[in-house]
Amino acid sequence: MHRTDRSGPGTGLRAGLSDSGAGFRTNRPAVQRKGRQGLKGHSDGLLSEFRSREVTQSRRLIIVGNGGAAVHAVRAARAAGHQGPIHMISDAAGPAFNPMLAPYFLAGKIPFEACFPFGKDFYEDHHVTCDFGVPVAALDALNREICLGNNKRIFYDRCLVATGASPILPKIPGLRHSPRIFSLRTPRDTIRLHATLARAKKALILGASMIGIKLAQILMDHGMTVTIAEVAERVLSSAAHPVCSSFLARKIREKSVDLRLGCTLDHIDEGAGKLACHFTDDRSLETDLCLVAAGVHANTGFLDPCQVALDEGILVNERLESSAPGLYAAGDVSQGPNPVSGGKKLIGLWDNACCQGRTAGANMAGDDTLYLGTIPHHVSTFFGVTFLHLGDVHRRGDHVRILTNRTSVDGTFHVLVFDRAVLVGVNSLNAVQNAGMLKSAIMQKLHWSDDLNLPLENPTQTQIERILTSLRTPRF
Repeated sequence: MHRTDRSGPGTGLRAGLSDSGAGFRTNRPAVQRKGRQGLKGHSDGLLSEFRSREVTQSRRLIIVGNGGAAVHAVRAARAAGHQGPIHMISDAAGPAFNPMLAPYFLAGKIPFEACFPFGKDFYEDHHVTCDFGVPVAALDALNREICLGNNKRIFYDRCLVATGASPILPKIPGLRHSPRIFSLRTPRDTIRLHATLARAKKALILGASMIGIKLAQILMDHGMTVTIAEVAERVLSSAAHPVCSSFLARKIREKSVDLRLGCTLDHIDEGAGKLACHFTDDRSLETDLCLVAAGVHANTGFLDPCQVALDEGILVNERLESSAPGLYAAGDVSQGPNPVSGGKKLIGLWDNACCQGRTAGANMAGDDTLYLGTIPHHVSTFFGVTFLHLGDVHRRGDHVRILTNRTSVDGTFHVLVFDRAVLVGVNSLNAVQNAGMLKSAIMQKLHWSDDLNLPLENPTQTQIERILTSLRTPRF
């Protein structure tokens, strides 16, 4: 029998699992007691269990990466009783960095040190051997061997790949090598951008993504003129329903952002301390800096696809095991179960990475723990609008029903997406008070009462509330 991790974003339920991982329980073999034979069986069972635990605790665990998933894996492995060596490898030097906190630092809301939530003493406190500042050149999953960039070779019994993701840098001439080009995934990028804020006057942001729009507000708050160029015809094209996306685009433009949709950058020239950005529609823009917010890709380049099943990331099961024995994956590099679609999906969220790390770390240490997956979920505030995205708002099909509601009085906005009366996706603006309940409804596949007879277009807030209260009965 296995145990399920219900502490994280997968269910929206609290199970009392602490950060130390103390909430994990190990499944032990059943012990039978039947007379003298039962006593012998009991003795053999205890001896077998002792030997099993001894072997498990002496395993050499390797963790490639140094972010939320990696750190939580270490905590969970130690909490599960692993006393053997844990070796962590990362191309980054220094303690784990949370890039999701970088915008708050740039906005002046937190100090830079707060972007390192686990501190520098974590590794010594948890008896972790570190090879930091050295990239992994290759991982041989068949022979359980890792080759580092300095030619050092390390063997493992079980290995977790938690290498995260890197910014997508479009293949645009002039984009990759200029010191005036920024992304926001590393401490160095964050410090470089922070040092530029005081003197830059104009900025171009490539990508109307969540981070791109948040950065636009931060730069405007520092007095800059901001242009956002997005290849797609909509803002937040992956997270926002088209109706919601159009509403957001109007709000962004109302804040004096030069928002260019369906706009492709052709090349960049640099000179005289400026960037000259040339677009395919023959327009040009002179700017002081360019921020790339066009998405990320999983860091899997050191893996052999003939040894490890890959798609957009490393394909894993509910135990975070890859197709290669002894090899696990967690975080932004892990493509795990999506309980709504039934497929597997990369979900680049910090809390998802931490929950996956806990599951993988406990299983590497000998536990039998399941992580049932999660759904895409985002809450972000920019330009006075709080945006909520849950699940699949782009579902298509004959049985899909989409309800939209817009209230001019308080500025709230809802898009509810149902498939065969089961809630599968939500967008909300300035109405996030029901976010937890809605997420649980999607995860549990709750359906609404068909006898409500509500209009598809612009139901009232009262009618929306009736829909929410009807989401009660599981439907599978």
